[in-house]
Parts: sequence; C-alpha cells; structure tokens
Amino acid sequence: MKKNYLISPRNVFLTLTLLSPGIAISGASAEDISAGDAQAITVADNSAPQLSRAVPAQSESGPAAFQFYASDKTAELMYVKQGSVFDLDNSYSSLSFLFSEERDNAITGSVMFEADPKILDGLNLYFGFKSIAGLLGIENNDVLGVGVNLAATYDFPIKQFPLQFSAEIGYIPDILTFGQSDRIIDGNVRAGLPLTEKLVGFVGLRFLQFDTRPGEREVDDKVHIGFRWNLDP
Repeated sequence: MKKNYLISPRNVFLTLTLLSPGIAISGASAEDISAGDAQAITVADNSAPQLSRAVPAQSESGPAAFQFYASDKTAELMYVKQGSVFDLDNSYSSLSFLFSEERDNAITGSVMFEADPKILDGLNLYFGFKSIAGLLGIENNDVLGVGVNLAATYDFPIKQFPLQFSAEIGYIPDILTFGQSDRIIDGNVRAGLPLTEKLVGFVGLRFLQFDTRPGEREVDDKVHIGFRWNLDP
C-alpha cells in the first residue's frame, strides 16, 4: 500500500504557492524573512545577557562602614549603609550609639538623600531626616524626637593630600519631640585623611544639646578623634 505523507515535495510546493501573495503584499521575500529571523535571534541573544545583568543591579546594596570616635567624655559607634533602605531610593542611612561619662546616652538614626546642585567639583550635599532618642542621666528625663538633617562633604582636589571635609546639622523642634524635651540640636564638623585603602582617620567637633524642661543638657561639645572603616560591598 502506498503511504501518503503529510510533508512531501508536492505539499510544500502548494503551501508556498498559497502563501506567496501574502509575502508579496507585505513587501518581503523569502530571503528577507529568513534574514529577519536570523537578526531577531541575534538581537534576542545579545539582549538576554544585558537583562540578566541589569535586574540584579537594581537590588544591589552599596558598601557599608563602621565609624568610631572618642572625646574626653563621650564615645560613639556608628554603622553607615550606602544605598536604599525600605525602597526610599536614599543615598545612605546610619545608626549610632553615643555613650557619655555623665550617663547621658543617645541613639541616633538618619536617612539621607543626595542633592545635585552642581556648585563645586568634589562637593556633595545631602538632606533627610534624623531621629534621636536621649537616655539622659536625670531620672525620668528621657526624650525622643524626629526632625530634619542637612549634611555636606568635600574632597580636597589634591591627590598627594586627599583631605575630606564634612559638616552636618540636625534640628528637631519642640512640636516633634516627646518626653521632657523642648528641642534637640545636633551638629558636627570633621576633617579626615585616608590612612589605608579602607581606613580613614578624622578629627572633629560634635555639639549635641537637649533642651529639657529642667534646663539645657549638653551631651557632647568636645573635640574628638576617630576612624572610619569601610567594609567590602
């Protein structure tokens, strides 16, 4: 018995004959279609690795650092994380613990966003929010507040002497404080110098004051020295 094959030279010829008008109307030839298919495959092959690299890059977090300083009566340990937190697209965030000889301790957290004023090469400006919880030595005089925070950094443009300057000021008004506080002022200025690839030493001045109902409480107002240890990303 003679078998009828679905794919035969005769059937292929009839199929191409029926499809030729559509190919002609669209302005494409068989060579064009085959070339277009090859190009589509090439584009797909080239674009696939780019997508696979771009997706993880959006979820990658930046490097982190530990920072420590000590003055005559205070010491502070801070953890700084570059990159977004809570999907806020911020530049960096920090959490610090300050210990005082007079048992005036403070926990500080901040979330900062980078501004782009393009005023001066090497100058970076940041704005954001700061929260401070003061565990003061006076009994039943703990405070908590949330306010605004501004910061600036400047890299000295000399490779042989790469000084790094920074300044920061935070203000929490009375309406945004809770407990026995009327307002909180927190600011610092620092000058640092890279010691190794990951270690930066600095000297600075910190001013942290709680205006409480019993009176002003200056937790930190001394010159300090410290270091910043940059971790691997």
